[in-house]
Amino acid sequence: MSMRGEARPTRPSAVYRQRSSAKFHNLSGAKLAGYSLAGLDLSGADLRGADLTNADLTGCILFGADLREVSLDRARLVRADLRGATLRGATLPGADLSYADLRNGSLFRVVGQDLKPSWVEDTTVISRACLVGTKLVKAKMSNAFIRQTDLSDADLSGSKLFKADLSGSTLAGCNLKGADLRDVLLENCNLDGAILFDVNLTNASLRGASMLGTLLDGATVDSCDFTDVRTVQYLNKRSVDVSDLLYAHQRWIDSGGREGQRADLSEMDLTGIDLASANLSAALLSFSVLRRANLQHARLVSSDLSSVDIREANLAGADLRGCSMVRGKLHDTCLACARLSPIQFGTKGNRVTGACNLTRTHLRRADLRRADLTQACLRGADLGDAVLVQTILRNADLTDANLGGADICGADFVGADLSRVVGMTVGELLQANRTGRRA
Repeated sequence: MSMRGEARPTRPSAVYRQRSSAKFHNLSGAKLAGYSLAGLDLSGADLRGADLTNADLTGCILFGADLREVSLDRARLVRADLRGATLRGATLPGADLSYADLRNGSLFRVVGQDLKPSWVEDTTVISRACLVGTKLVKAKMSNAFIRQTDLSDADLSGSKLFKADLSGSTLAGCNLKGADLRDVLLENCNLDGAILFDVNLTNASLRGASMLGTLLDGATVDSCDFTDVRTVQYLNKRSVDVSDLLYAHQRWIDSGGREGQRADLSEMDLTGIDLASANLSAALLSFSVLRRANLQHARLVSSDLSSVDIREANLAGADLRGCSMVRGKLHDTCLACARLSPIQFGTKGNRVTGACNLTRTHLRRADLRRADLTQACLRGADLGDAVLVQTILRNADLTDANLGGADICGADFVGADLSRVVGMTVGELLQANRTGRRA
């Protein structure tokens, strides 16, 4: 009998007496990779160390289940009931827990029932787990205990984390848009490059957290504790004369590094700056803010643009060959006719090819028409509603990329890897696969 959606009772009900007296399944160490357990009631089940890789657990009731050290890589747990479950040391990279219920499981503690497992917690415990890239859209995680857990690049948009404890966890690149973070503990967390658009951080504690490149547009931060938070030091670097820095950088390039100095614009606020046609090849720009900047025809070959905020900027015709733009924020940016193809280094006979790295880069609504992305790594990139008209994507890696609403008219996908691409209809994928491949 499902308990989802029921109100918390003040005394044991028939439902709980039935649940608590049921036989607890012992599936510890079970090899269930790829199996379908959708809709099953596995309340209190012992699944320690089980292999559930790619398993379908849609709507599964895992209330108070022991999932310690379990492998749930790419498993489907949509609308699963995980209240009071223990996931210490579990691995869930790429799993889909959208709409899952991970709130506290105190209702399971029915007094006087000997069959209640001794390991059942009062709250859902996900400490020291790996949830890299996990999908937790609109998940219910209020009061959950998620300490020292790796949630890098996870999608927690719209999730309910009221009073959850995520202390010491890694949320780098995490999407928390619209999440309820009231009274949440985010102390000593790594939130570098995370997206916190429209979140509610009322009474939250972020003491000692790292928030380099974190986007907080529209966030509510009433009574939020930002003590000792590490952020981009805009004001401390505003005195830097960019023209002098560019001159020294040009000398560094021309002399092969013997003179001048490599440009380091990382963690600097350069909003709206005009760098059209500037030579910033091999420059350091990680975590910099270049929002609405003019970089038309700029030369950024082999530059480090990781976690850069370059939204609404103009990069039309820019040379970005071999650059690293991991977790970059390029919402609404113009990259028409830009070059994002590989570049070769070294001497003849000993050349090394460096492809552009746009892993998990945000390119929503970006204009990439006629841009060259040959061999570019776009794994997990968000290209939703992007313009890819006549874009060259030959041999590009688009594994797990989002192409929902993208205009791919005339795009060249020859040799491209479209494994697990989301947001495209079957017809669109078939059309793309006439010139590309799907592993």
